[in-house]
Amino acid sequence: MEEAIRFVEGNDELARALGVEGPEELAVRPLAQGEHNANFLLRAGDGRRFVLRINCASQLGLADQIGYEYGALRVLAPSGRTPEPLYVDGTRRRIGRGVLVESFVEGPWIDLWDPRQVREAARALADVHSVAAPPDGALLRPEDPLRAQLESCRRLFDGYRGSDLAEARVVGAVDELLALAQRAVDAAPAASTPERSHVLNTEAVPSHFLIDAAGCASIVDWEKPVLGEVAQDVAYFLSPTTTIWDSDVVFDAEGRTQFLDAYWEAVGGRFPRGSFDARFPAYRMVNALVGITWSCNAWVEYRDPARPLRNERTLRLLPTYFSEEFLDLVRRDCFATQ
Repeated sequence: MEEAIRFVEGNDELARALGVEGPEELAVRPLAQGEHNANFLLRAGDGRRFVLRINCASQLGLADQIGYEYGALRVLAPSGRTPEPLYVDGTRRRIGRGVLVESFVEGPWIDLWDPRQVREAARALADVHSVAAPPDGALLRPEDPLRAQLESCRRLFDGYRGSDLAEARVVGAVDELLALAQRAVDAAPAASTPERSHVLNTEAVPSHFLIDAAGCASIVDWEKPVLGEVAQDVAYFLSPTTTIWDSDVVFDAEGRTQFLDAYWEAVGGRFPRGSFDARFPAYRMVNALVGITWSCNAWVEYRDPARPLRNERTLRLLPTYFSEEFLDLVRRDCFATQ
């Protein structure tokens, strides 16, 4: 909070960008804290609201994480489904951290128990995925997104495996799932270059989908956008490792089919389905592993006293992901074809 106030105070450049007479017209309030960014509400004297986002670390290993996120939001503006980027300062001169200011998106998280809101989330994803790919170099583009995701899971799990906190039960169970996912990835047909050219959120959790009073969804938090296959985002949204983070919902086969139908209906031919169906089962496995291996690694990282941000809710949730009960659920739900 101190840093947010310090960034705003005397910042005439920010005031001009937001169309207010001076920085003294902007009030700062806490909003939300994630794992790598702290978010604050900026309220102007005329009642307008903005989000001020302070970056503390880069999951993508980028030197200018906040500039990367700002650029992604500019690319996604035609979708009508994302916050408007209004100001960015990646110099770190004022507070030693990168800062982004974007429009404030109204509304609560989507309710996964409400079929109408779930369908609207499918439509929002379809609109985002239909945005034209930016020029080369604007966003990261893995050569093989599916294989890259699996390798990322292995690296994350190595952080857990090599720690004093590692449990033999967890290591054995996750190694089994990694081997099953590897087989599925190896067997999947290759994706074409156009199929690997969609802008992905890569963290399509329910709390990133906000529903306004008219029932329209927006997708917020663009910390890790990349160019890749739409199957990655869709599989992530439907994974039990995603849904239990913000709810107690686990999509069954019928629920997944309904979401896929709504998604492709919303795409409406704006891009071809291609190898989606052939690669989707492997993406389901890998995205389940994303949640599990990230949680195992975070369980270790949270023991580091030098960690800049600490979310107590996250700390309480992490053990769920490597509990015996949940690992059995994931094996049945996402790996049953193997």
